[in-house]
Amino acid sequence: MELRHLRYFIAVADELSFTRAAQRLHTAQPSLSQQIRNLEDEVGTPLFERTRRKVELTDAGKVFLAEARLVVAQADRAVARARQVGLGRATVTIGFVPAAEIRVFPVILPRLRLRFPEVHVELRSLPTAEQEDALLRGDIDVAFMRRPVVSPELRSEVVLTEPLVVVLPSSHPLAKQKRIAPAQLSGEPFISTHPQFSGQVHSVAEAYCEAHGIERKVAQVATNILLNLNLVGMGLGYALLPAYVSSLTSSAICTRPLEGEPPTIDLLMVSRKEPHSAELEALFELVRENEA
Repeated sequence: MELRHLRYFIAVADELSFTRAAQRLHTAQPSLSQQIRNLEDEVGTPLFERTRRKVELTDAGKVFLAEARLVVAQADRAVARARQVGLGRATVTIGFVPAAEIRVFPVILPRLRLRFPEVHVELRSLPTAEQEDALLRGDIDVAFMRRPVVSPELRSEVVLTEPLVVVLPSSHPLAKQKRIAPAQLSGEPFISTHPQFSGQVHSVAEAYCEAHGIERKVAQVATNILLNLNLVGMGLGYALLPAYVSSLTSSAICTRPLEGEPPTIDLLMVSRKEPHSAELEALFELVRENEA
């Protein structure tokens, strides 16, 4: 089995048409059909169901497609990395959520550049839900993300633990207090985070409210932290967010700690388990030193 077989298979799977796939690959359709039959013979099971009217992936084909994409992406990444090294320039691609941008990068990235002045750092702001797939595809080298981490092919470690704080409009009566009791939030308009985009922030806040009997009167659901802060600043309600947002507040917003034991949330540094470049290992060590 060669990489070209996987590329042919992916093209047919994307197009669900041998004619369109052949045009995309600039090859003859009979040749493409034969290559796919050879691939199916090697795999030992049909990957496509073919009729005169349509082409569909079999269940085996769907599984094979996911793995084939990973293999091709990894091969392309290997070529790109080798070219970069050959040109004397390595790249470290980092996926991140805002907490890393505020609490980790300002200290770590200048140190990394001092140690490796030729390294090119590419930053990609991605929701937690997208970062694991990006790691597995090889689109990013390391992710700074929230839980959960599902794949056994990845390793993770906690690099930051911080409490959730109450984010309030500065004009809110509770803003006059130094600390806020959970009961004082019950029934107040609440700006919720979106579970698909906020990772563990949503579930931690939800569990805290349930444990303390806080009635959440959801006024708005925000798909990112800045929108959440803007909605609070408009006076539409309060939010429960990680403490790093204290550095993002304006005159219209304030943050207050919770009384008692506040809920906490972790920021994880996640990477593939494979051997890493010297630049990436240096990044890991700098993060660990900063944490200590």
